[in-house]
Amino acid sequence: MQGIRAWRAVSTTIDEGVAADEAAAEAALLRAGKAGDNAALERLLAQHEPSLYTLCLGMLRHDSDAEDAVQETFLRALGGLSRFRGDAAVRTWLFRIAVHVCLEWKRARRPVRLWSELHQDAGPSFPSPEAATLQNLRLLEALGTLLPRHRAILILKEHQGWSIAEIAAALGWNDKKVQNELYKARRALTEWRERDAREGA
Repeated sequence: MQGIRAWRAVSTTIDEGVAADEAAAEAALLRAGKAGDNAALERLLAQHEPSLYTLCLGMLRHDSDAEDAVQETFLRALGGLSRFRGDAAVRTWLFRIAVHVCLEWKRARRPVRLWSELHQDAGPSFPSPEAATLQNLRLLEALGTLLPRHRAILILKEHQGWSIAEIAAALGWNDKKVQNELYKARRALTEWRERDAREGA
């Protein structure tokens, strides 16, 4: 047991060290960007682009809309860079902007299940291209039935793996509100799942 605890302690220390190094590197890019280094700004934003795209796609359901939303997020971030004091992580700041961009667009949609539930239904770990495409379309259809704020919370929690505290910081809410809204979102997905099962019977 002592060996396991020691190994976990070393692993935790290593993880914390890596996170600190990444935070320091990001802070350096941010300082350089504020000083006018465009290459540093591009590197800073590019490392968050894939996860931002996933968030926007989940909320807006269309590739082109998600791409446009990411670009709008970057434009707003660049416009507000001088006012960003670094109180929050760059990732949190960018996701907050992206959520607001997507909410402003207010696309009408219809709801689905959590990623884990959909992947469990998918069967093999490595589905065929056709099965993977259908699975992704079903996921987007499901998310579309949720309120925009619920889509945002589920994507951040279930797909991005954010903590309640991180989501609260990104949305400007307190932890209790995030937990309440997450409960409502999951309940809505459960109701959708039950309707879907009845219709497919």
